[in-house]
Amino acid sequence: MKSKSVTQITGIPGQLVGAVPVRTSGTGTLKIVGDTLQGNFTSFFGLEIKEIVIPIQNVKAVEIGEGCTWWLLGLGILTLGIFFIGIIFIVLAFVVKQRYIAIYTSRNNLILFCTKNDKLNHFRNEIIEACRPKPPYIPRSSQSPPAPPSLAKLIDT
Repeated sequence: MKSKSVTQITGIPGQLVGAVPVRTSGTGTLKIVGDTLQGNFTSFFGLEIKEIVIPIQNVKAVEIGEGCTWWLLGLGILTLGIFFIGIIFIVLAFVVKQRYIAIYTSRNNLILFCTKNDKLNHFRNEIIEACRPKPPYIPRSSQSPPAPPSLAKLIDT
């Protein structure tokens, strides 16, 4: 049974802060088009629009990860002094997980936070499959190749 092909995913864009992927505002789409990977990202209120086109062969690594919600942790630390409400936010930061896909190339890191686990896995598999080298195409002729001469004929001559 072949898995469902997923060539496009949407979510919230992110960026690396140190080695930690962090959500940014806006929306993002990653899609495989032919032998390219295209990313379209729009910031909050459409103030910034970014389109990235990368040859699929330039993809070095694909990472799917899950981590804590860092903004809840920050909010919890800030509100810790107010009747210990911050404890709730700190606990939620470690309970509410964020799923993301990070695609690394030699120059760009594309990060997209998504909620659908199966779509992320299928999309990652499609990228890996598209990155594999294709075998060269050898056209088949309609005629069969001539048979080699028999050994008996060669000895008689």
